[in-house]
Amino acid sequence: MMNKVPVILISGFLGSGKTTLLLRLLAYTRQIPLRAAVLMNEMGEYDVDSAIISEEMPDVTVEGLLEGCICCSKRNELAGALHTLLSQEPDLIFMETTGVANPEQVLEELRSPLLVDRLYLVHSISVVDAELFHEYNSRFTADKELVRTLHGQLRTADFIVVNKTDAASSREVTKVVKSIRKLNDTAKLQTTEYSRVDLEPLLEPVLASASVAAKPAQTPQPAPAQAQLTDADAPFVPIPVKSIGRPSSVSRSTAFKVISAHSHDHDSKQPHSFSRLESLTLHQYSPQPLEKQRLENFLTGLGSSLLRAKGYCVFPQEGTMLLQFSGNHLEWQPTALPVSQGYVTLIGEQLDKASITDQWEQCFISL
Repeated sequence: MMNKVPVILISGFLGSGKTTLLLRLLAYTRQIPLRAAVLMNEMGEYDVDSAIISEEMPDVTVEGLLEGCICCSKRNELAGALHTLLSQEPDLIFMETTGVANPEQVLEELRSPLLVDRLYLVHSISVVDAELFHEYNSRFTADKELVRTLHGQLRTADFIVVNKTDAASSREVTKVVKSIRKLNDTAKLQTTEYSRVDLEPLLEPVLASASVAAKPAQTPQPAPAQAQLTDADAPFVPIPVKSIGRPSSVSRSTAFKVISAHSHDHDSKQPHSFSRLESLTLHQYSPQPLEKQRLENFLTGLGSSLLRAKGYCVFPQEGTMLLQFSGNHLEWQPTALPVSQGYVTLIGEQLDKASITDQWEQCFISL
């Protein structure tokens, strides 16, 4: 019988710092060394986080499931993606869910006959944004499906990372920990910033199962510089999914194109992960230049309906820059990655897509 491959599942709400933690874990496993593979799940059209992992660590096999969540619309593709990774004979598989995925359903799938003989769960990690935890829980109180998702991310965890403590007061962090303990009083918990946690205990079971005797001789190097700068996702190269059933050419006559407007479709027999959140990707197709300030005004003007945004934007003065927006924080990072046309992916609550695309087009109209 084949040896089972250990799995570490990483969940957490939008912008909490999951990818930053994953980058740290990958840097650590490389030093052991362990052959790690990654399954990355994205709501949007582009596999943005997988690309930065592949660029920083080209030896790591990455499989992406896009435009849906592995807890629901992509659930039937999960087993196939994991078997693709298993064919590479990794020592360990990391799975990062979308920020709105319910890991309870993912864990159920890992116990299915298709996977139970090939994989076993080592840890289920949940990453929490200390600054926004109570705000989100209060805001989504009326949305039972989303509350179930937020609570499910914590209840299923055996290790909880209360992240971004530098952006919250010590009193608020204490309140967050107390609230988490009402949902899960057994998981190990660390408070931190920039997803800096003690990684060795997380990987001890993996080392034992892989019969790896060598341990790092020194404190592991930090994750790539991008992960230290911000808890938002590191820079990426946009990689489109297969364009099955889509037009082979795209009109460039307008300043925008709506690439995806994702929301979950659920089997009525399955518990839902969320109800009103969706994604929308806008492209910088206009020949007119985009001004940074106009884009910032566009994003902030969307108000509380916008929860997360990320993408590449090409400016006439600044050049290509990585955009990261989470909660109320907007960050820019310069990048040398080749991007011919910029784009922005938005994730929010009940997005008014018609109005948003009209506002996006206005960003390119000469004053």
